Amino acid sequence: SGSSQVGPDHPLWSMFMAFEHDRIHLETSSVLLRELPLELLRKPEYWPEPHESHKRHASKSNPIIGKDFPANELVHVHGAPTVTIGKQRESPSYGWDNEYGERVVTNVPSFDASRMMVSNGEYYEFVKDGGYRRKEFWSEDGWGWRTFRNAKWPFFWSQEGPA
Repeated sequence: SGSSQVGPDHPLWSMFMAFEHDRIHLETSSVLLRELPLELLRKPEYWPEPHESHKRHASKSNPIIGKDFPANELVHVHGAPTVTIGKQRESPSYGWDNEYGERVVTNVPSFDASRMMVSNGEYYEFVKDGGYRRKEFWSEDGWGWRTFRNAKWPFFWSQEGPA
């Protein structure tokens, strides 16, 4: 049973490109929807109701670590004088043209990264602990956006209680 890789010269490569292209549109649409005022959003009539489990064990106004969201530890990543990044042409997964090739980055400092993706509960803790008021957690452009919008939390969150 031989297997063949689907690379840029394979006829199915265009299917991978189409899937990835569609995913990018879904992501962009998701961001645009989150920027709308909540009163303008409606659930399409053909969508099913949320599963009952979405109501279970949720601490509505104050999520609890280990109950409503998992604990997420930080992993230390050692810095290096040089790091080579880029996707190899032979890689079996799809990539956009700007991902291929080789780039050497110098003087990469040590940093900590979360083991898992950040959960909604962790992000809630970040906001609650003043993350939107602390410039050191933002890039220059991000802080500029935050101050321009006077954002105190994500736009699509509903405030309950004093701000």
